[in-house]
Amino acid sequence: MDTKNIERYLNSFGKQVVNRAKGILQKKKGGGTNLEKSLKYKVIVTSKGYSLQFFMADYGTFLDRGVSGNRNT
Repeated sequence: MDTKNIERYLNSFGKQVVNRAKGILQKKKGGGTNLEKSLKYKVIVTSKGYSLQFFMADYGTFLDRGVSGNRNT
């Protein structure tokens, strides 16, 4: 597999992951949330290979772990 194909595959995979995450958010929270808008990915090419990084608003990590943010325990 040549480098352009690898990069194209990683971009396709990144887009698919972000789209699935957005779809899950739309089902749970409705569309157009700030978290949904913050979901992004980036393919990074280095001399050692490739890296695929995903980004979202910081509070997305807490929501992913089930923290609601509106209850005291």
